[in-house]
Amino acid sequence: MKRRGITVLIGAALVALLTWQSLSMDVAYVVMGPGPTEDVLGAVTDEDDVEHQIITADVSYETSGELRLTTVRVKQSVTLAQALRYWMSDEHAIIPRDLIYPPDQSQEEITAEQEADWVESQSNAEQAALAYLDQPAEIRAAADGGGLSKGDILLQVEGTPVDDLTDLEDFAEGETEVTVDRDGTKTTVSAALGEAELQLNREDPYGIEIDTSALNIGGPSAGMIFALGIVDTVTEGELTGGLTVAGTGEIDPQGNVGGIGGIQQKIMAAADAGAEVFLSPATNCADAVSVAPENMTIVKVETLTDAVAALESITAGEAVATC
Repeated sequence: MKRRGITVLIGAALVALLTWQSLSMDVAYVVMGPGPTEDVLGAVTDEDDVEHQIITADVSYETSGELRLTTVRVKQSVTLAQALRYWMSDEHAIIPRDLIYPPDQSQEEITAEQEADWVESQSNAEQAALAYLDQPAEIRAAADGGGLSKGDILLQVEGTPVDDLTDLEDFAEGETEVTVDRDGTKTTVSAALGEAELQLNREDPYGIEIDTSALNIGGPSAGMIFALGIVDTVTEGELTGGLTVAGTGEIDPQGNVGGIGGIQQKIMAAADAGAEVFLSPATNCADAVSVAPENMTIVKVETLTDAVAALESITAGEAVATC
């Protein structure tokens, strides 16, 4: 072979090698795809074959249908070749790694934060459901601080009764006169409420318990579905009307529903699970409808009350606010 031909052959081989190496290198992106869904009205079996009912209550009613929380899978290690393939997929999203895994946080810190959000989402869901069910509330000091003692129950601020954290917004600055129930004794103290750690707790006459020990899930986005599951469990009738309903959304103790990430992947996961209705936070509506199958109703939700009313309307064959 002539020298020129050898040179061309070697060059082609080097280009192929470099191309292969480039395509095999990890890139600074992660891939989000549809994850598993779980029916919060049902049970999950753990690795020891023990069944865990997700929502239980001392006062409960039989219900049919499904209320499925939705999740996303995150593929952390992605090569350039994989990124290019996923980029052309309708089911996946390519996201800069730093948006999911901040560089100033360790993996342990990120995992701990996800677990804390998961626990908080269940607590918020329970409080939101109890608020929807008009159960009385009390505000307690969760720790010593700001002139309050742990366990103090706030009764009045400047002589005005309080039963919601929003009642305290005008008293966040400086010190104010607060009447509390302290170990059964009514007393008035000067407190800096902006420095106090306060918690809103509502009476639970139903004995509500949420058991997610068999689920390997984190984050806050299942809150709304948990709240709906609680309402459906402790009230007569069936919210789902026998349908498979899926959804997502953060929820606060007052029942306000907030937006989340990965809505498109969650809708695809819901479609795979046979969901006929998907409850979407209002702020995620535009992305939700862009991938929704024709046979799925995407309902716009801003509060827990919206979600309950929408399901009742669907069951009754009435129109609902959609995305």
